[in-house]
Amino acid sequence: MPSGSTLHDVAALAGVSPRTVSRVVNDEAGFGEATRLRVLEAIEKVGYRPNMLARALITRRTHTVGLVVPQMIDPFFAELVDGVQAAAKASGRTMIIAKHDDDLAEFDSILETLSSFAVDGAIVYSPRSERGTLEKHALRGLPVVAFGMEISGANLGSVLWDVSRGAELGVEHLVRIGRRKLVMLSHTGANNASLLPRRETAFRHTLQTAGLEFSEDRVVRRDPTIDGGRAAMEAVLTAGTPVDGVFTYNDAMAIGALQALATAGLRVPHDVALVGFNDIGICSALVPALTSVRLDRSAIGREAIALLDRMRSSPDHHQPVYVDVELIVRQSA
Repeated sequence: MPSGSTLHDVAALAGVSPRTVSRVVNDEAGFGEATRLRVLEAIEKVGYRPNMLARALITRRTHTVGLVVPQMIDPFFAELVDGVQAAAKASGRTMIIAKHDDDLAEFDSILETLSSFAVDGAIVYSPRSERGTLEKHALRGLPVVAFGMEISGANLGSVLWDVSRGAELGVEHLVRIGRRKLVMLSHTGANNASLLPRRETAFRHTLQTAGLEFSEDRVVRRDPTIDGGRAAMEAVLTAGTPVDGVFTYNDAMAIGALQALATAGLRVPHDVALVGFNDIGICSALVPALTSVRLDRSAIGREAIALLDRMRSSPDHHQPVYVDVELIVRQSA
């Protein structure tokens, strides 16, 4: 048979009606096991592949889901993609992945494209916590699950992790092991009030609760990358700021800090204890292994897909879903 074989070709070979073939393909009722096996054998022989676009017009489902993240260089986002893709696969879906590089126009264009592909929904890490774009596409009928920001409405839901509690866990651990001169290496964007700098706020409050000194020079902001972490740590050391404990915005910055401390001849954790955030896979392989606040990307993926399913069944308001955080203690602190 030619590669363009049709449902009617399958029906003719199996000796059944096209409707019966359609029922078998769509796993519907109305046929016996012997018929099912005969149809499947005919499908294999003729090389028939269902027209997914035609099926989507009828069922209003394509069994695809879009995932939109800022970038893929940070291992956190790469591992987040893995977590969501595993959950999507378990639900019988194929995932379309795109990145917006913190460009709002690109983000809007990606959601427009996903809508035109008739995806079952979009799971997004929005640039700069952008709400208007999400609300616009949800209003047009695209179910959207947002990571890391609380938003709700028709076709809108969110999966969150308690960033503030995570930061508290990391800083409280540094205090508990006797560190008193703490510094935070933070994200340049976290100084923007619109981004809800929860890690910084938790750092400040935890120090004050412990009766420790806090001043603005104890938060140093750079890009949330390895190079940024290295530069931030070098700035602390160059300024002569007393430090025996460091909490970082993410693990990439912690890796950069680890490099800068080693170059300066300071030992981790003997001279300076170090705690990261996200617990990316490489944390346990570093020397010393990095203590970090863990976000379970597999759980995040499962919750996002489950919420998307609930939203498709009922597009009304859904409560935000929270994923627990925990501190994983290793040699660095």
